[in-house]
Amino acid sequence: MKKIKTSITTITALLLTVLFLVGCTSVTVGSFSSKYFNNDDYDSAVEEVQIYFKDFKGCTLSKIGYAGDDAVKEEAKERDLANEQVMVLTTTFTTDDDIDHDGLKPNETYEDYQWILTRNTSNDLWEIEEHGAD
Repeated sequence: MKKIKTSITTITALLLTVLFLVGCTSVTVGSFSSKYFNNDDYDSAVEEVQIYFKDFKGCTLSKIGYAGDDAVKEEAKERDLANEQVMVLTTTFTTDDDIDHDGLKPNETYEDYQWILTRNTSNDLWEIEEHGAD
């Protein structure tokens, strides 16, 4: 029963986040599995990226997902943080003619665009440390 309740809560949170942040545009939120984070951790990180992404004028977000535990371990090690303090997400988005963001080209599709989020403790909110394409 507890597992069903958690799943329903997670699905509801994801749907509300997508509806709230992207309106009529459909964003696919990837499946999630991690030994470092729970669904609430993931949902709040996804929401933080979606809120930040609203400032990407001339861009349409189509997909967001978890980069995986290996990416988290690597970033945590580089930053001298615990694995639970770093979340790595990837996005796919397209730009249009009116792109207004440094470093992005018009009429391009960006895949695996990375977002590095950190927090001091598991009770803190995620903060975007950096983002970009390799």
